[in-house]
Amino acid sequence: MKKRIIYSLVLMLGLYAQEAMALRLRIRVPSGSSDGSTGGYTWIVYIIVGVLIVIGLYQYFLKAKATLRQFGSGLRTDSNSNLSQDQQRKMLLSAIYAENDKCYLNTIKTGLVKDDCAELLKRDWGIYDHSSAIDALDDLKLACTKDYMPNIAEAFKLKEQKAIEQYLNETFVNKNEAKACSKQIERAFKTIGNLVKEGIVRDEADFTRIGGIGFEATRLVFIARMCAEKKYISEEEMWQYVDFVDELVHKSLSSWEDYGKSYIIGYTLWGADSYSMGQTKKIFNKLISDPKSPWTTFSFAKKA
Repeated sequence: MKKRIIYSLVLMLGLYAQEAMALRLRIRVPSGSSDGSTGGYTWIVYIIVGVLIVIGLYQYFLKAKATLRQFGSGLRTDSNSNLSQDQQRKMLLSAIYAENDKCYLNTIKTGLVKDDCAELLKRDWGIYDHSSAIDALDDLKLACTKDYMPNIAEAFKLKEQKAIEQYLNETFVNKNEAKACSKQIERAFKTIGNLVKEGIVRDEADFTRIGGIGFEATRLVFIARMCAEKKYISEEEMWQYVDFVDELVHKSLSSWEDYGKSYIIGYTLWGADSYSMGQTKKIFNKLISDPKSPWTTFSFAKKA
């Protein structure tokens, strides 16, 4: 809103300067000096230049403010959120993703600079209007329903590569599905040791019990929030996606801790690099241990 006002002011000043110039040309009289003929509108040029500088400083301030937030250690919540307690709880389903960008955790608004939000949606998700938003969100919704965890559990039992390959060939008709499942099985075997060592899971059984639904669920809620904030979708449409996630995750998870662990498991199966995973684990630990974290003050359980 402030930026629109500033740009409107610049436009009006520009038009006024143009009118002043036209008027000066119409009433110009011969004179021995040109100083008087130019002094009447020079100040307008100064004002326009000044306003342009203000716009530049304003944009710089927003960028700098967003950058400085990245170095902040506190979790961002809005004490004046106009959402109900249960709606805020649902927003917290995107907490890990939101905290990674230092966004608000308990509101629809993210707190991101609007231009950055639009750029992120377009660059990372191909979202730039209502149609592209619905397409991307529907894809994420579908991803939430693709669960290879039962297949991973069977692979943990089989252990041997040849036995696993035979199992996949007998289980999947679609080669792409078999390939996708095989890749997740490979990543599960590769990362299970570190996850046990770091206390994320106790063993293979705990890994498959928790599952990886938290990753896609978190992404869907956060992207839906951003789309609603940018007015690409209505809030009503956003809540439809959020409610879908809320129903889905409560079928298998019963605490914020398990939900966060599920995000980490899903992230490893997706193929996260070691640095990104390290940052995610720090966020997870902060969310479950910080006394001021909304994960410690809001119940994970759905409202009865």
